Amino acid sequence: MKNRSSKSLIIKANNTEPIRVLYKKVGQMPRIVVIPNVFILKRFIIKRKLDIIPYQTTYILCNNKEAMKNMTPNIVFSFKSIKGDFIVVNIDEAEREFESLSAKDVTWYASDLINKSFLKRGKNNNE
Repeated sequence: MKNRSSKSLIIKANNTEPIRVLYKKVGQMPRIVVIPNVFILKRFIIKRKLDIIPYQTTYILCNNKEAMKNMTPNIVFSFKSIKGDFIVVNIDEAEREFESLSAKDVTWYASDLINKSFLKRGKNNNE
């Protein structure tokens, strides 16, 4: 049994598949980005000490609270905001592995992020 799980870990560690995510920069519309290798995303998360926050049926990869302190808000939820740029990605919880967003997910989440945009809310408050 130990050998079987070791092989699974090696396969996951060597995962070099491309992955489609939504990338949202502060003050800009969300856009689709294809990261050429899942390992690049994993290394980026560790190197930048990013937080992984549940968002509907996906996850947001964003700066940790300490890094967010001096950043501009990007999106606003009911009781919380995300500051700085971030990525929306699927995670297969059973396999504990990142997955690409479907075309349907991209459309829905892009629209939802636009509605939660901090700058959009600020504009509406001034009208």
